[in-house]
Amino acid sequence: MKNILKIILIGIIAASCGLSETEPGWKISVLPSSVRLDPVTNEIIDNRFDAVSQENYEEKDLLEKNWIYDGEQVILHGARGEYVSFQLVLTSNTGSTLKGINIEMDPFKGNDSRFIVDPELFLEWAVEVKSPSTGYPEASLGTGWYPDALIPFEFIQMDSSKVKRRWTYPLELPDFNNRIDDQRSMIVWVDQYIPFKKENAKPGVYSSAISVTIGTETNKIPVQLIVWDFAIPNENKLKASLQHEGFLSRKDPAFELEIYHLFKRNRVSLMDPTYKPDLQISERGKITIGWDSFDERLTKYFTGDAFTSKYGYAYGPGYGEPVETFILPFNVYGKHGGSGWPDIGNIEEERKPDNQSVYRKVIKEVRDHLLPLVDPRKTELTVYLNGLDESYFPEAWDRMVYYGDIFKEDYPETRFRIDGGYSEKAMKVVQNSISSWASHTINYNIDKVRKYQEMGIQDWLYGPMLYESKINSWVGSSTFIDLPLINDRAISWSCWKYGTYSRISWGIGAGWERAWYDPESWKDTHKQLNGNGMLIYAPGIVPNVTGACPSIRLKTMRDGVQEYEYMRLLSEIDGNDERVEKIVNSIIKQPFGENSIGNLDVWIYDAEQWGRQRLQLGKLIEESTK
Repeated sequence: MKNILKIILIGIIAASCGLSETEPGWKISVLPSSVRLDPVTNEIIDNRFDAVSQENYEEKDLLEKNWIYDGEQVILHGARGEYVSFQLVLTSNTGSTLKGINIEMDPFKGNDSRFIVDPELFLEWAVEVKSPSTGYPEASLGTGWYPDALIPFEFIQMDSSKVKRRWTYPLELPDFNNRIDDQRSMIVWVDQYIPFKKENAKPGVYSSAISVTIGTETNKIPVQLIVWDFAIPNENKLKASLQHEGFLSRKDPAFELEIYHLFKRNRVSLMDPTYKPDLQISERGKITIGWDSFDERLTKYFTGDAFTSKYGYAYGPGYGEPVETFILPFNVYGKHGGSGWPDIGNIEEERKPDNQSVYRKVIKEVRDHLLPLVDPRKTELTVYLNGLDESYFPEAWDRMVYYGDIFKEDYPETRFRIDGGYSEKAMKVVQNSISSWASHTINYNIDKVRKYQEMGIQDWLYGPMLYESKINSWVGSSTFIDLPLINDRAISWSCWKYGTYSRISWGIGAGWERAWYDPESWKDTHKQLNGNGMLIYAPGIVPNVTGACPSIRLKTMRDGVQEYEYMRLLSEIDGNDERVEKIVNSIIKQPFGENSIGNLDVWIYDAEQWGRQRLQLGKLIEESTK
């Protein structure tokens, strides 16, 4: 009997030892927000970039340990008024579907208080890149699945008490709707806004934890947030912008407001030159402008009321601040097949005295109406004539001078902007008649641009970030899914390096409906570009997702803008740019302009180095304020 018991006991011990050596059915980890994980292979996608040799770079298993996660807990640092982020990774080690997943994160607590703003959780949706973006055989990170869309958890079904009728988006791995073959990991993006007011986020250490429960098993990772004793500005001083003709003005006003909220929260300004009041011109040249619908729709954006709790904006960057930029409705006959606003005919007719008189009367009426509505110190008013967009011939330059001089005289509060990669010959013609220039990045030679900066012309970086060849200048958008994620952060750092006024990119949501299942947002017989001109995803395509969804690339743009404000703060504290420039120059080399063509070595691609330099900026500001 004793022998039998001994055999049974040995068997139990052996079995338990075997279980302890078996990998658990699932596990969790944390990644920084500055990298992307392939949900099939668990490979860091951005580590595929090998077009540039990176000194002192050592590839590590970031799921085990990284610069914000030591394998046990997460440590974040941030200033008041900004967002900090990280990514939770849930990995399945079984061939079975993990169902009934519940993910939660507690509010941050510390200093005898708790944040008034809860963590925001998003399920990452991956898109399949089937062809590298045209023109980037070296820079593209290749084909495969890329996490990009961020679905707010309010659209994900975890709580059965809140599910009405059918379960259309339960939280499962593999994803119930994303349909990723052989999906190994689910990724959750976590955003935390640090309240702007000091009484709501006193400096010090705050704690929380993120937990995953499947069935009866719960795993947690502690999260520590160190709040520095300073705030970045509530307003978006950089005015980093996206322009998209008709994207906003053609939306239902309630949906339009939702989109404005989304971008305000991420510190990116929106431009749409197609907002127009009703305009009637009689045969005798009498002008009648109906402002009612225009004012009803836009006044709240000019006053800042749109970004308050009155209109559902409970908290976030830019609370109570008006839109940073607004493009006036003026246009001229010309490129893109459009007519003028006001329409005074074609090139041969526009300078006739009667037609010129009509145009200038409309300018006066628009100015008289908007002066009491719009504070130009907060909302930058711009005249952008789409009919002269990227026009590279002398007749167009002459028209730019003609209209630029009119607006300089009749509406001095506005900025007259031209867009394109203009030669010195062209700039010599127009330089005294323009006040703003969106310079195509392929033509942005800082040694030449500096002259126009010194003249007071506002320069905007416009176009792609990387140039393998001249064909990359085909587009006016800087956004690509399959290029290094760091590019979307680098543009704001580059603005600081070159003293650039700001940056602008074309496209808010080009192809945003089909993008859920086909990321080629720009597609024709000559080129296919992944995610170009598209930073948000449309509602109503994926089941239960009834609101617009941001992208990881938009969040990365936001991080760059926030870091630009760190640079501004430290520069103001120091009274010079020396310490800021040392940090920026350690990251940014010589992007843009003719010398960048064929050169991808324009900044550091190691996300860890970016993270460490951000920490250095924050610590220097913190130390300087004590």
